[in-house]
Amino acid sequence: MATAVVVAAVAKASQENGLAEIAEPLAEGLNPGAHVEQYIAQVVSRLRAIDRDGDGLDRADIDFQRLQGETQERARNIQQILSYDYDGDFRVTRAEIERGAGRDADQRSREAEAMMGLYDADGDGVVTLREAADRERGGRRDRSFDGFLALDPDGDGKLTAVELIARAEQLFKRFDSDGDGTLSKEEYAQIADRVQQIRTARNAPICNLAVLPPDAQLLVFGAYDGQAISSAVIGGQDSETNLIDVTIEPGSRPLYLILTSYESMIWRLRGATGRVHQVVASSLKAAPGGTSASGVTGVSPDKVQIAPAGCPNYFSELGEPDAQRSLASIRSSLQREPDAVFATYSPQGISLPSGQIASARETDAAVPKGFDAATWADAVRYWPAGLVKVEPGQVVSKSKVEKYLVLPSQMGISQLVGSGAVKREKGDVFRVLRPIAHMPPSMGGAHSMTLIFSKGVPVAPGDQGHSCIVNENSGESRGTRCRSSQ
Repeated sequence: MATAVVVAAVAKASQENGLAEIAEPLAEGLNPGAHVEQYIAQVVSRLRAIDRDGDGLDRADIDFQRLQGETQERARNIQQILSYDYDGDFRVTRAEIERGAGRDADQRSREAEAMMGLYDADGDGVVTLREAADRERGGRRDRSFDGFLALDPDGDGKLTAVELIARAEQLFKRFDSDGDGTLSKEEYAQIADRVQQIRTARNAPICNLAVLPPDAQLLVFGAYDGQAISSAVIGGQDSETNLIDVTIEPGSRPLYLILTSYESMIWRLRGATGRVHQVVASSLKAAPGGTSASGVTGVSPDKVQIAPAGCPNYFSELGEPDAQRSLASIRSSLQREPDAVFATYSPQGISLPSGQIASARETDAAVPKGFDAATWADAVRYWPAGLVKVEPGQVVSKSKVEKYLVLPSQMGISQLVGSGAVKREKGDVFRVLRPIAHMPPSMGGAHSMTLIFSKGVPVAPGDQGHSCIVNENSGESRGTRCRSSQ
């Protein structure tokens, strides 16, 4: 609850000390050492740049400026995709992207996966120019010029350069306490946070979020990942989908929840879910088509919005640049300050609206039936809340939700060793004794390992991450870990 008090206090303080007077267009040029003449010239130059007929800035000028931006964005998307169109058929396949990507095989695979996730809206393995044109780069829409019209003193729908100069002079004098025509470091310090907030908001994506009712409590939560693995996966068998519990506490005020993560995430809502008016779920990890690889259980589909990947973006620590950008995006999108904001790196769950965060211990997660206990101990070092059973049909998502063929990394190894398909040779080196349906996903970084496919056992499909795959049928080894161990 302390976070909610801080958010409200900051807004109130801004009003009391006059910082709310600094509208977005007037923040341009406010810097330590700025002279009033330079400041005014910089502010007015932005107006003149889009006042197409020189009679004052109006809505038509602003709408055309936005239209130009959208057109340029489509052109950039198409240009990026066409740079991989090596056969000139105006369609780009995964193979073409891999051909033009980095030299390292793992890098090529990751780059192709990311590009297809962003642009291949129908998931058919081919990116068309229409799909490229329709892709929005993070939902960015420049609304900064809208603030000019709010400065129109006579309400005639046009802001002239003369009118803007008067407003800029008035603002500068407000904070130039000694009246010498220059903002000293001490004078600028009074407004530095507000100016930075405005500049961050200008560069933040505008996300197309569901309507926020005026009486709803707006709660925002950010995490990197979760302490549990879901038994259902979003975004394909090469993905890792975590799960975080969201417990809704009793109360009468409706709740509008924005839940963000880096990893693919299922948000399991429990408790007084009747309070929930809307849930917006977003992750930086994208599913095919560029939507967030996120899902929600526990509320009806009409209350769930799965946002485009990274809009709003995730954050896991308050006060950090990622949090500032994400909150700026939410403010700009909903035109309102959150009532409370919470963040942590890797929780088991959170209770809302209080913000109480729950964490698990490695000893809390029992070994699932049929799993190997020794390798399960490796898995719960990363996911201390263990494996949570989720029925795919109960998940509200924009993307396909399905059961894992093989669970991620160490958890998948525990599953495979328990089934007898794999045995541990030593440390994190494992031998595959019989065919397996898929590589354990998410075998990169600290989760990398060596998998030796015995003679007569085909190499499983799937992304090997940074792991070393040894094929005794061909005598070949591939993967970053193979080279690093040589």
